[in-house]
Amino acid sequence: MDNPTLTYQIKNGRIMNKFDGHEAMIQAVDKILKTERFVYPIYNNQYGNDFFELFGKSFDYATVEVERMVKEALIADDRVLAVSIDDIEVLDRTILKVHGSCATIYGDISIESEVSVSDT
Repeated sequence: MDNPTLTYQIKNGRIMNKFDGHEAMIQAVDKILKTERFVYPIYNNQYGNDFFELFGKSFDYATVEVERMVKEALIADDRVLAVSIDDIEVLDRTILKVHGSCATIYGDISIESEVSVSDT
């Protein structure tokens, strides 16, 4: 199934206009990394991430798994060609910060996502 690129541009929680291409893809990648999978019935079971599964896990385990989870979440979108994780940084005892890039049919997109390993 092809995912359309034309979408609504959201800024500061408000719909500004419609846009497509590279800028829309940046928004799509950001949204995938911020949306928990299986929670919202509007999305199919391939959309979103499984970061919630890292709650309560050790940092060693979470560091390995978060890379796999980011790649899995983004590759599910047919516009994504490849995902590369460059660095996983420990921000504090509950948060990992993932840095990388995502190659899409519209060009490369930088990835920066914070992932909590604690639900507190």
